[in-house]
Order: sequence, then structure tokens, then C-alpha cells
Amino acid sequence: MTRFTRRGRSRWIAVGALAAAGALVLAGCGGGGGENNFGSTTAPQAKGRQGNVYISPQVASGPAVTVAADTAYTAYNNDTAANNTVYNLYASLPVLASATVLDNDGTPLINGDMMAGIDEVSTNPQVIRWRMKPGVTWSDGQPWNCKDFYLAYLAGSGKIPGFTAASTNGYGNIGQAQCLDDTTFQATFAQPFADYIGLFSQNNGDLLPAHILEQKTGIPDIRQITPASPPAQLQAMTQFWNTGWNGFDKSVMPASAQYQLDSWVQDQSVTMTRNPAWKGNPGGPERLIYRNIADATAAAQALQNNEIQVTANQPDVNAANLMRGLAAQGVKFQATSGASYEHLDMNFKNPLFADKAVRTAFAQCVPRQDITDKLVKGVQPDAAPLQSLMFLPSQRGYEDAYSSLIGTGNPQQSAQTLTQDGWVKGPDGVFAKNGQPLQFRISHTNVPRRVQTVQLIQAACQQAGIKIVDDNDPNFLDTRLGAGDYDVALYAWQNDPFTSSHESIYKTGGSQNYQSYSNPQLDALMAQASGNLDPAGYLAQWQQADKLMAQDLPSIPLYVQPNTVGYTDKIDNVWYQPNLGAMLHANEWAVTQ
Repeated sequence: MTRFTRRGRSRWIAVGALAAAGALVLAGCGGGGGENNFGSTTAPQAKGRQGNVYISPQVASGPAVTVAADTAYTAYNNDTAANNTVYNLYASLPVLASATVLDNDGTPLINGDMMAGIDEVSTNPQVIRWRMKPGVTWSDGQPWNCKDFYLAYLAGSGKIPGFTAASTNGYGNIGQAQCLDDTTFQATFAQPFADYIGLFSQNNGDLLPAHILEQKTGIPDIRQITPASPPAQLQAMTQFWNTGWNGFDKSVMPASAQYQLDSWVQDQSVTMTRNPAWKGNPGGPERLIYRNIADATAAAQALQNNEIQVTANQPDVNAANLMRGLAAQGVKFQATSGASYEHLDMNFKNPLFADKAVRTAFAQCVPRQDITDKLVKGVQPDAAPLQSLMFLPSQRGYEDAYSSLIGTGNPQQSAQTLTQDGWVKGPDGVFAKNGQPLQFRISHTNVPRRVQTVQLIQAACQQAGIKIVDDNDPNFLDTRLGAGDYDVALYAWQNDPFTSSHESIYKTGGSQNYQSYSNPQLDALMAQASGNLDPAGYLAQWQQADKLMAQDLPSIPLYVQPNTVGYTDKIDNVWYQPNLGAMLHANEWAVTQ
């Protein structure tokens, strides 16, 4: 979910030119090529930003830094549907280079350590060219080049059955892809894609080592692979891409960025050390350790005891209050509006949710205001219920699409909706229709805030005559969400700056459409919006899509999660970047003893 300054106007994006001409602004979050739409005016600029280019800055060498969050690292390839979590992203950001780097305010910058430029060669048809710097390598000495881009294209294109890519946004619009030479990848789009700058980025299309896949599959040259290649080759390729980079095996997991994977303790931590083959300025901390501490208060206590130096756990009132009270001990605490939105997805495999009245009644009884007041405002006092699924309150285009339709929690209105649809409340206080009681599960992980969310929903919806079963499963996101094994799912999407990334979540058959939702009118509207190169038209069409979603109610927005990060004052420049988290610019951290 991410974006650029009017792609049609910025036709030539060369590193040398942009570094010299800082007035040419590449904007982060907004409509198709619109200006920066993330709305962050307080984010500190990355030290490595030079105009519209990112080049790793010189930072004093310092000791190791341990960063905690609430779920463990599980996979090097974060682009599969099964592995696509922000927690794997935290560990991959210091290890895997991309074509662009986000600044803290959401602005995409050309990765000047790795790229010579990104060029819009033509607009009709749309032709984009990615040019790599010659001589950059993986940590095993092999070149980082066009093969890696071509592999990412193949995996995300949707043209080769077998790949389990989390998203095909943008890649599926490419009609022809080719390596013009070892360091130039060119894409000719069959359908225009306004957000092309979001391809091969830190959160859409990991650039994985194609040479490793070639070695493990016997494919002599990945650039020769097409959908018409021998089935045995395609099967070997997709199988390795899907599973060969799970878990931890340093021999197949080289680094292309400032750090490399060093060691792993399953379900506990992953350690990264400086990449000796990195040709840019090295990272500040000698080591980065990403550690899983599920409980936010326990993480805050670990910070207090200097067992960790940074905590980026999900927001928790008790943890926030503890860290606020540690200022005298040198602990700093930030709480800002984030880019992850908590929501409820109804699964259309469950026949109950084919009934629009059931979806409406459920949405009406969910106490969205009460949830926000009790679970979020203690961390972020100005928090309010989210009223959109396509936009965040900080983004241009955000409009209230929900409060007039479902309110923020009204059990009486919910019961009235069901009665009007022919549901009858039984002696047990639960509505039923045609012998089917109105009962279903809400599935979620064991994050304390989500446990409390379900408790609040249970109490409110019980008053409406809807029985909610709490399905608390620590492995829900890893093993069941992608398989559609739930009635209602409670979780968060980590938004990125490009609105077009919503397409894979809500379109029929989309790679991230775990709820089996289908609306042909919405499909057509999103496809038109993603290809709209006019910023105003792009924004208007996504607003229409947002309103259509609100009317159909496959999902219920709850609130935007605050970004919370606590850290020792011995580290400078720590910032929780809304799209990519606290470890985005960990290489820039200057650490004192």
C-alpha cells in the first residue's frame, strides 16, 4: 500500500541528477503519483537522505543493539503468503537491499548504494527501466544484478502457477519483462501502473538471491525462464522459492545490505552482524539482535534492566506508562499515529456472512468507540475509531465512510436489524433463523490487547443476541489466516504508502484475500484506479472503492494502532517508521557505551 510524485511528470529518476537537484521531490504516500500523503511532519529525516536519494551515511562504530517485538522471525523470504509479516520484515530490512529506501516520513528514495537510476522510458505503453550499479555484490561475492529483479518479477507476476507470492500488485500489470544487460531490468506494462516506484521495494517484492535458486534447482539462467518453460523447471523453481528460504540456513541466505544473518534461536531471536562485502558505509551497531518478547510490559521491563536497548512491541497502556516513568533512567518513549490498522474480516466461506443483515448487525454491535477508548487512548490520547479501510486519517483522501452506516457500537440497533431480517431471539438470548443460531468465532493471536478486544465485543454483541466464541490461537497468523481457517479474523494490516496495494487484499481471488470476498464492481473499480496516472482521478476512484466496501461490509475497521517505541538514550535517531517499523534505519544508529 504505497506511492510517488506524479510518475508521468518525473520521467527520469537518475541518482546523479536527483542528488544534485534536490528540488525534484519524490513523494511517499498518496494517490497515483500524488504528493506525499502520509501526513508525517514530525518524522526526523534519515541521515542518509541526499535530496531524493538514500546513501548509507558514515556512523561511528558502536556496540550491539537488541531490539524486541512481540513475534519471532521465521523466514528469510517474507514475500510468500505464509511468511508475509512485519516481524520477518524487521529482520530482513538490515539484510536485503532494495531498489528504493523509505525515508521516515514515507518518501521513497532511490537506493544510491545499489542503484544507478529508475527511468520512465515511455508512457504509451508504459515502460520502466531499473538500472543497478555495476560491481555491487551479495555477501557470498556473487553479483547483485538483473537476475534478482527478474526472479522477483516472476514470483510476483501471477503468470506462473505454483508461486505463493503474498501480492501480485503491479507485477501482474507487466506484459513483458527482460534483462537488457546484467544491470538493467526493463518492464513494459500491459496495463499502466501508477505506483511503479513501489515495485522491488522494501515492502513489495523482496530481491532474493537468484544465483542461490539457480544452484539449488539446476536452472542454468533464471532470465530464460518463462511460463512456457519445462514444467519440471517451473516446479523446482516455485517449490524452492516458496519453502527453501524458510527458517534459517546461512548457506542459502546471503546478504545484500549492511548486515548479514549470523545466528538464530528458533522462536527467540535472530542475530545480524556487519556484511563484510558491503561496499557502502558500514552500519553503526556492530551487531543487531532481533528478539521475541511477546508481552509488551515484559519488554518494557527488559528495557528498564538494559537487557534490550529498543522495544517496538504492539501498543499497550501498561507498558507505555512504565516507559514514560523511566525518563530519569535514560529511557525515551514515542507514541505516534501509525500505519497498521486493526480490523475484523468476515469469512465468506461461512454461510452466515452471505447474509448482508448478519454482516450489518455484527458491525453495529461491535463497540468500536469503547474499544478505542479503553485500549488505545491510554497510549495515544487523540485516538478515534477508524472510518475507512483504504485510507488512514493522516492521508489525503481519508473520509468517514462508516459511522453513518454502522455507528461505533449500538446493540439495540443491531438487534433491530436482525429482527427486520427474520431472525428470532430464542430463550437463550441468541438469535436464530431456519434452525441456525447466530454464533461464530473471532480468531486472533494471544496479544493481550486483542484478548481484551474480543472480550469487549463479546459483551456488547451478547446484548444484541449474537454469541461470539473467543478463538485465541498464538499461531493463528502463521498457520490459519492464509488458509481461511476462521469465521471472523481480528488482526492488523501494515499499511504502506501506496493505496494500490489494497487490490490484492479485496479483489476476487487476490493473493491476500483470505476471506474469500468477491465483488465484481469493486474488482473493476480497483483495477481502473491502480492504472490511473492522473493523481486526482486515482484518488477519487480509490475513495469510491472505499465507500463501496463500507456499503458491502466484508470487513469492519476498528482503529489505527499507535506506533510505540521505547529506547535507551544511548542510541540516537531511533524512530518508528509507520510502514516499516523501528529497524528501518538501524544502520544509522550511533550507540554510546
